[in-house]
Order: sequence, then structure tokens, then C-alpha cells
Amino acid sequence: MSGSFHFLLLAFALLVASLSAYAALEVSERIVLQEAQHRRLWLSVGAAVFGVGVWGAMLLTVASLQISIAINFDARLVVLSLLLCMGSAFNLMHLTGLRRPHPTRLVIGGLAIGAAFNAAFHIALKAMTLQPPLLYHTILLVVALVVTEVVAVFIVTLFSASNGRKPMTGSLNSQQTRRVLAALLVGAGLVSSAAAGLRAVMIGPQAQSQMLEGITREHLVNGLVFLAFLAMAMALVVSGVQRNQVLKKIVGRTNDKLLHFATHDVLTGLPNRALLADRIQHAVEVARRNGRPFAVLFMDLDGFKAINDSLGHAVGDGLLVAVAQRIRACIRGEDMVARIGGDEFVVVMSNLASPEVVEQLSENILAALRLDFQIEDATLRVTSSIGIAVYPNSGESADALMKNADAAMYEAKQSGRNTYRFFEPAMHASAMRHLQVRQALQQAIEQQQFRLHFQPKYRGASKELTGLEALLRWNHPELGEMAPAEFIPIAERSGQIIAIGDWVLQAVCCQIARWDGAGMKPVKVALNLSPLQMRADLVERIIAMVGAAGIAPQRLMFEITETAAMKDVERTTQVVRELQSLGFDIAIDDFGTGYSSLAYLAQFHCRQVKIDRFFTSRLDLEDHSGRAIVAAIIALAHALQMEVVAEGVETEGQLRELQLLHCDQVQGFLLGRPAEAPTVPGLVNASNDDLFAGGAFRS
Repeated sequence: MSGSFHFLLLAFALLVASLSAYAALEVSERIVLQEAQHRRLWLSVGAAVFGVGVWGAMLLTVASLQISIAINFDARLVVLSLLLCMGSAFNLMHLTGLRRPHPTRLVIGGLAIGAAFNAAFHIALKAMTLQPPLLYHTILLVVALVVTEVVAVFIVTLFSASNGRKPMTGSLNSQQTRRVLAALLVGAGLVSSAAAGLRAVMIGPQAQSQMLEGITREHLVNGLVFLAFLAMAMALVVSGVQRNQVLKKIVGRTNDKLLHFATHDVLTGLPNRALLADRIQHAVEVARRNGRPFAVLFMDLDGFKAINDSLGHAVGDGLLVAVAQRIRACIRGEDMVARIGGDEFVVVMSNLASPEVVEQLSENILAALRLDFQIEDATLRVTSSIGIAVYPNSGESADALMKNADAAMYEAKQSGRNTYRFFEPAMHASAMRHLQVRQALQQAIEQQQFRLHFQPKYRGASKELTGLEALLRWNHPELGEMAPAEFIPIAERSGQIIAIGDWVLQAVCCQIARWDGAGMKPVKVALNLSPLQMRADLVERIIAMVGAAGIAPQRLMFEITETAAMKDVERTTQVVRELQSLGFDIAIDDFGTGYSSLAYLAQFHCRQVKIDRFFTSRLDLEDHSGRAIVAAIIALAHALQMEVVAEGVETEGQLRELQLLHCDQVQGFLLGRPAEAPTVPGLVNASNDDLFAGGAFRS
């Protein structure tokens, strides 16, 4: 399982569970002694205290898993887990309130309560809505389930033995001490069973949250910390402060730590989003009084995701801590740096004498982050993109300043990264468009708004149809026809490209199966793989989807861009070899626009190399350098026994040059535009006739 536990959060989970157990034990001792009209009230109070405590401890344990990616929780599933905990706690208080409970009934009730606890915990895990879905280590999962059942039976037995049928012997202090110890045992059992459940979970390094909206992990933890205060208060009220000096001391000593935790990031120790909002609002009020502007710098790390995916979350976490330290070393004493999630940091600079001060700080931060990081055994290099919003010109509220700084940061990324940009009004429209498209993409995935077009590829000097390339198209009900050049980069940045890529592969497989069923001549279909899809489980997912459609691997070709292939050569080589061993073909797309590494091109042993349309477009110009580059690529590929496909063929002159250079296959608007699936059988049939001369493939 990726990630490690944040032990301070586990300690808080233990505290919440123990305090709620202590209060519930106090109540259970009184239930039997109460008159009938008051018994239900006490039973409900005990169930509420213990149910909320168990639920809070479970979610705190889940939140203690240190994963660098930003995770949102589905509120509906979180509430469902709460209801399960409340229901099981009510059953517990009912069982322990019986005057003469039969041991068998207690055991069966304990097993039922344990099953409810298990269900609530795994629903809480499901609420993270990670993609790919969570997997479990079977043996560890069984152990965790059994541990929870044993803990539940122990809790029922302990509560039943403390329900007031027999007066407790000993002094008041000794009674309180026994009750505190019993509560600690209950808390330790609950947290241990939840931690055992987490150990059974397998989260891959490429995991992404599917939810764009929902409860953030930060907000969830802050709410649970509030519940910790509430549990303490209820425990004090129920037990009576005068009777429990031990509990009073525990509460007093942990208040400061809880307050600090509620306002600081658990990984880096920096202020979190909640404290940042207060600080910006305070800066606004001060600036209104003294007339001095201040700046908000929004930054994230360029290339962090690739490091996190390839080297694991432990290295990613170490890098985030080191980055936080370097940023903190760059700022002034009166400034503040916060981490608001993932690889995003925000600096608030107060009392600005001039914009040059902000520029100097930005340059210092960029220079500090460009230096190598030594994390464990890895030497890492990252850069940052910084967006700057200055009060009052770039916004007069905390929310406006944050949004505009984020928009400027996005503009810095679009401008080549490793730089900074001040907010300008035009950026707002660009950022709003980006957010609008990102939200619309989620709807497109859920409502199946995508469709496929297929562009033919032909033998370079003949009429023969050699294959098709599947191209994604999206016509949004309100935004209209969306260009892939716009929405694909947004989908990659948000992680939605994983779900989109799965849809494309499934749709291609289903379409091939339909063509086969209609008796169409078999044809190979190529589709693109995004760099973010190059994960550890990629091959397994491809096998599953292709197998479910019942088509042969030889019918598919996967195109990997040269830049994507070179980002992680070792992983790319492994994926390529595994896919090739299964019968899939691989092509290197856009060759010539990236690294153009001859050594690695030979290492991949791909079936095809696709020449980027930039070079194809220069073939019918007077510039002879374009022809020389294309000739060199073709000669190189043929020497490596690879086929060459030229993209973007739009003129007769380009086609003629490619034929003279012995290019194997050609693709472009001159020969055939991308079209929907129903037109493909006509293209396949037309390839039997000599139609090049008549121009039948033109559009």
C-alpha cells in the first residue's frame, strides 16, 4: 500500500474513540438504574456519543494515511458511514442496558455490531472515490475483518459488565481509573482494527481522485477535530468535572495541539487553507486601514506528478517537505507560506513597498527550487509556476485574490513554466473557461457525451487502406463542439484523462466487434495513449477491456508520443514489451518534435514511427531542410525495420514527395477526413478500387 500513517492523527483518533467510549461507559452504568421514562433518553445519549466517536475515529484513521494527491470525499457515503456507526452504537447501548443478558445474545450482538463497523469503515474508504478503484490484499483483509469482529464482541462484553447492575467497589479515584483504562482499551481496539483495515488496502502510485467536488480531506479532518472537542465536552458533562480530574488534565493538555492541528498541514507543518483564509482576510483589513498593498503568490510544482507516480508517495512527501522548507527560507519574517493541498503552496506578502519586492521574492523562490533535491536515494529536479495577485488591483477579497492568483499561475504554466506572472483581467476569462471545461468534462464522462471519428491511413504509393486512427470528439450541449487541443490538456491536468482513455478503448473495442459482426473486412485501429495512462496497471486494464469485447490484440495499435515515451524510458520500455508480447502493435507518434533519441527509438522496437505534421507541411515549400529531415527519419526507421507514417498530408505536392521518399503510409485531409463509424465500411470497400487518380479519397 502506498503512503504511511501520520501518527499524530492516529493519536487523535485514539483520543476521540477513548473519550466517546468513556462517556458511553458512564451512560451504560446509569441506564439500568434509571426509571423507564428516562432510560431511552440515556440510551440515546450514549448511542450518539459513542456512534459519533467511533465514526470520527474511523475517518481520522483513514485521513491519517499520507497520500500526496488531493482527495475529496463523497458526502453521501460519509453520512452513510455515520448512520451505520450510530445504529450499531444504539444496538450496543441497548444490549448493555439489558438487566439479564444471555451470553449468546451478547456474542451475536457483538458480531452484528462488528459487521456494521466493518461496513462503515469500508464505505468511508469508498467515499474517497479513487481511480483506479481500491484493491485489497485478501489475507490482510480477512485478518482486519476478524480483528474488528473480536473488538466489537470485546466492547459489548466490557459495556455489559459495566452497566450498573452491581455497584463498583473501591474508591472514587480507583473507579475512575478503571473506567479510563477500559475506555483506552476500547479506543485502542477500534483504532487498531481500522488501521488493520487500511493495511489491507492497496493504493497504486498513479491513484487519482475522481471527484472534483465534495468534502476535501482537509475540511473533513477539521470537522473531525471539532468533534474531538465536542466529545471531550460531552465526556466532561456526563461524568462530572469534579469526579474526573484525570480527564480534565488530558483535555487541558491536548487543546493546544488540537487547535494547531486544525489550522496546519499534517505533512509539512505549514498553515493550511483554513488559517490562510484568516490571514488573507486580516491582511485585507490591515491594508484598508494603512493603505499599503499586499500580494498573494499561488504556486505549484512543475513535474511533481511524474515524480510522485514513478518514485512513489513516500518520495513525493519528502519532496513536499523539502520544498516547504526552501520556500519558508525565502520569505520575510512578516510573510506567511501555506500548503493548501497536493503540490500547491501560497505565500502572503504584507506591507509591500513596491511590486519589485514581489518580483524579487518570486525570483528567489524559483532559484531555490531549481536546485537539486536529495530525497532518500533519488536526486530530484523540479521547477515552479507562480501566479501573483496584488491587493487591491487584483481583487478586494480573500476569495477573489486566491482565484486571480490561481488564474495567473495557470498563465505562467501556459507560458512555459518555471516562471511567474502577475494577474491581468484577461487571465480571468481564460481561467474561468478552464474551470468551465473541467467541470463539463466530468459531465461528459458521466453522460457519455464523447464520440469517435476514424481517419484512414493508406499505403504510400497505392490505393490500399492500411488502418484507421480513432480520434476523440466532444460536442457539449452548451459549449458546442470542443477541440481536442483544448480539452485534452485540461483532462490531463485534472486526471480525468484516465477515465476518458478507458472510455476510448472500450468504445474502439465495441466498434470493432460491431464491424466484425456486420462482416466488414478486418482493419487495424490505432488509438492514442496519454502519458498519464502509462501506469503500473495499464496492461492489465487493456487486457480486461479487450478480452471483454472479444477481439484479438492484433486489431489494435497504441500510439505513444515521443515526449511521453521519454519521460520514463524504463517504464515505457516495460509497457511496450508487455503489450507487444500480447500481440498489440505500438507506434511512436509525433516523432521529431521531442527528444528524437536514436538509442531509445531502437530500444522500444516499435512497429511504426509517425512523422509529425509540422515536417510534412514543409515538403512542398522551397525550404529543402524539411525534405532532408523527413528523408532522414524515413531512412532511420527503415534501418531499424520500422514502418513510417506521415501525418497531415494535405496537398498533392506533399503526397508526391512522400512517395518519392518511399514513405510507407500516409494520412491526412487530402486522403480522408476523420468520419464517424458508419462511413468506415464504405472506405474499406472503396480501397479495392484504384481511386487515387480520380481523387475519391479527397475531401
